Amino acid sequence: MTAATTQTAVSLPTGTWTVDPIHSTIGFEVKHFGISTFRGSFTGFDGQIETGDGSLERVAGTVKAESVDVRDPQLSGHLQSEDFFDVVNHPEISFASTAVRKVTGDRFELDGELTIRGATRPVTLDVEVEGALTDPAGGERISLSARGEIDRTEFGIAFDNKLDNGALMVGEKVRLVLTVEAVREA
Repeated sequence: MTAATTQTAVSLPTGTWTVDPIHSTIGFEVKHFGISTFRGSFTGFDGQIETGDGSLERVAGTVKAESVDVRDPQLSGHLQSEDFFDVVNHPEISFASTAVRKVTGDRFELDGELTIRGATRPVTLDVEVEGALTDPAGGERISLSARGEIDRTEFGIAFDNKLDNGALMVGEKVRLVLTVEAVREA
């Protein structure tokens, strides 16, 4: 006999929070050769989250495009090139929220403007509050996860090498996958 457990919604404390880059991941997933999912992340980023009355209010952040990491220096270098992020001319990727809708107690839809390679487009992220606590050092922390999808061609990433069967080497749809831990500002 097993006991059933129920998960309760996380209470989101009011405050202004700074993203902790050591305990956060900003990543992406894209189809490779049309058959598998390729994953990458960025190691250089910062952000701020504002919460109020149990709700997500505002989110903004920037990513250093040159910090793209796919565990292979040569491939990371190709992603930094003009074929993809063009980091020489567009060193930052940015996001700023424009609207928030509460879906359930700990889930939100976050609308915002995403800028990649100088092109700004609307994007909606599905956000879940993962937790909130006071850490052993007395700092207050929250954790959020978010997912969304973009079409890379809308941001000027038009790399379209094809295989003999017509499949794209790199898919046009890119899933954004974020896990963010943030510390309350003093």
